[in-house]
Amino acid sequence: MMHAVCHPCVFTWGDKLTPPHPNGFPKISADFPGEAQSFVEMVYGPKTQALFLQGCAGDIRPNLPGVPYRCGNEADIKWTGRSLGCAVVRAVDRSVVREELAKRKTIYPLKCATSVIELPGKKEKLSCEMQALRIGDYLLLTIPGEPMVEYGFQVEKAIADRAIPIVIGYANGNLGYICTAESHQYGGYEPNSSPLLPEAEGLILAELGRLADSVLADVFESFKPTKK
Repeated sequence: MMHAVCHPCVFTWGDKLTPPHPNGFPKISADFPGEAQSFVEMVYGPKTQALFLQGCAGDIRPNLPGVPYRCGNEADIKWTGRSLGCAVVRAVDRSVVREELAKRKTIYPLKCATSVIELPGKKEKLSCEMQALRIGDYLLLTIPGEPMVEYGFQVEKAIADRAIPIVIGYANGNLGYICTAESHQYGGYEPNSSPLLPEAEGLILAELGRLADSVLADVFESFKPTKK
């Protein structure tokens, strides 16, 4: 399982100001995550299945050299994808050396919490489903749509002393761009096309914090006796 905070937009057809628009190569592709998956699976053999988790990359794209903007070809996909794949292989290889294996736990407690909240939208309220999944010392938090990278930074800062947080975007539906309140002040493509109002940021972060607390607390929940 690999996780990266970068928007898959290497292999596209450019915008209205850059070639190859409008007669370029509008093709369907797994982009650099697909190349990274293929690379990892090639390294470890046919029984390996690599999974890719998208981070808070609503405003993060590949830093391709030169021009055109937000546009690449097959060679760029291989270059960016294999760079990610190499990083994954290095991490996996290191994790199985004797000293690292000695640190590994044999039992990983699992705990999950889910909630749906209503967020203020530009046209109407929108339902937002979020989840928290604890796997040992790791905490996976999901947000639907394309959250900006600042969401990940804020969550990591708030939880880093209790767990290793991994914030995942594009989960449980798609609300479009999930921008920070500050970004709405400046405008631009993401906040202008986002269906949410600036006040949504505080509600999302608060709910993610509540879900994190519920799965990180090592306490037993008490229930009232059921009446027969």
